[in-house]
Amino acid sequence: MKHLSVHKILMMLAILASLTAITLIAIDDRLINQDYTANHVKAQHSVTVAIITDLHGCFYGDDQKEIITPLKNRRPDMILLGGDIYDDDLPPTNTDVLLRQLTSITPNVYYVNGNHELYLSASEYAKIEDKIKSYGIKILHGESAVLSIDGKPSNIHIHGVSDPVFVDKFNQDLHTVGKLASSDHINILLTHRPEHIDDYLQYPFDFVVSGHAHGGQWRIPHILNGLFAPDQGLFPKYAGGSYHFNNQKSHSHHTQFIVSRGLAKESTRFIPRIFNRPELVFLTIPNG
Repeated sequence: MKHLSVHKILMMLAILASLTAITLIAIDDRLINQDYTANHVKAQHSVTVAIITDLHGCFYGDDQKEIITPLKNRRPDMILLGGDIYDDDLPPTNTDVLLRQLTSITPNVYYVNGNHELYLSASEYAKIEDKIKSYGIKILHGESAVLSIDGKPSNIHIHGVSDPVFVDKFNQDLHTVGKLASSDHINILLTHRPEHIDDYLQYPFDFVVSGHAHGGQWRIPHILNGLFAPDQGLFPKYAGGSYHFNNQKSHSHHTQFIVSRGLAKESTRFIPRIFNRPELVFLTIPNG
């Protein structure tokens, strides 16, 4: 009887230890690097793209080193900032610390806004855009740019749209850059919202990059990709990951759709990330 009691105690301790370990893994919010490689298109030179979305002004170590260090190690050819980099509640300090360092890594840094930036007053948001420009970052709202490698233009064009908080501006931006996106080139669309993918597929984009979904916030790896995402609701189709579509309009006749799980942490402290670590995304477009 005594032996059985000890056995039960050991079993309870083992179960408790297992539950503790699972909980610690579930709420782990350390940054990870997520890598994707394009297999449907070849560039003139191999190109690495870093994708940062949904920072929401969150803290990633002194001088934002948890983000800056992998960027410096990888030396991407361009950095895409996919909206909600600033927040309408948290102060801008951590975002400013990050952004002012990016053009020392690559001169090719591009930004589009997200809904939380547009929730700010018009005057506060105007100050944010002025700061972004002062850091040498190009704002792409209804505009396009050609990626330059070693001072020479490449065959990769980047296009951007503003967030559909102002839906008429969003539609106008998308129509404008969609007409600029010639299938003679490789085209990347930078946008905040994934739920408009059917609209994006009406144009010749080889890549669409977005955020906003926060990885569905709660996940069960290999079973549930995300529980809930803004504007997609429960069990979102595009919570985070890489998705593929046929697109006869594009240079490659294909669109790779990348939805970042984003970097929001303390901005969503009342709904913690579960099995959903924040991510810094890298996309490699090989040469050929």
